[in-house]
Amino acid sequence: MTIGERIRARRKELKHTQRTLAKALKISHVSVSQWERDDSEPTGKNLFSLSKVLQCSPTWILYGDEDKEPDEYTPERPPLDERQQEMLDLFDALPESEQEAQLQQMRSRVMNFNKLFDELLKARQRTTKK
Repeated sequence: MTIGERIRARRKELKHTQRTLAKALKISHVSVSQWERDDSEPTGKNLFSLSKVLQCSPTWILYGDEDKEPDEYTPERPPLDERQQEMLDLFDALPESEQEAQLQQMRSRVMNFNKLFDELLKARQRTTKK
């Protein structure tokens, strides 16, 4: 399966149209269409957002790794695991000013991962062109 085929299949599995997916990602539906036709690929911020909306990992979108396949769709959010609950408890224990600092740090880390995904995608494109 290609990236576009994985995006299309997961979108349909979650009952999204190209327009509803685009709206959730705050992009044009043309971009979603281009991804699904493999005319272009989601990068950085869009890849991260797409993985959230499609409830799967960015690496599954890019590479289709079987061990990273998305779980069956469940409309309700699963309960938090112990680590997630601990993160919330620790966050809530901080003063508001420190909470904001922690959010900024997490945003920066996510941005760094988005850059890494961009670099991985570019490297993948270079190797597939050879």
